[in-house]
Amino acid sequence: MQDPVKVWRKLDSVQVADCRVFKVFKNRFRHPDGREGDFFEIRAEDWVQAAALLDGEKVVMVRQFRFGIQKPSWEFSGGIIEKGETPEKAAERELLEETGYSGEAEIFASFSPNPAMQSNRAYFAVVKNCKKTAETNWDANEEIETKIFDVAELDKMVLSGEICHSIAINGVYFLRKYLEREHAACKR
Repeated sequence: MQDPVKVWRKLDSVQVADCRVFKVFKNRFRHPDGREGDFFEIRAEDWVQAAALLDGEKVVMVRQFRFGIQKPSWEFSGGIIEKGETPEKAAERELLEETGYSGEAEIFASFSPNPAMQSNRAYFAVVKNCKKTAETNWDANEEIETKIFDVAELDKMVLSGEICHSIAINGVYFLRKYLEREHAACKR
């Protein structure tokens, strides 16, 4: 049988960069066997993505240019959770700002986007009974296309690369699980 994973102890942490939406820290760790190493950590605020459901089987998605991959990506509305804001309220705010749709958010899941080097969490919200209630209110560098898709189309969009944002891919998975749970509850 394999030995359990050992826990490294943090010895020191020094900020090495402030990149506006995240900070980079160099952390010094020591393994229980005595070896030491420097590991870099990205500290960012927590994120949220909101799957806006219409009629139970349709979802509002947004497409915007992503600078890291230098092309557009289909995603759920979302963004950084602001200080003092709950993930639910952040999901509702981001959805309204990016699409003009509103509804009541329910956090269904959370996960670590990349625990090898990021310390933040991402939350996934389902927003039921959404309605278009306002005009969009984008940030200065946002240009967003909004489109309604059948939930059944999302797996194909992941496989084709139309949905390539890893947090959105997790969102597709969590949305499927949410809908399975809802359908099972209706059958009882």
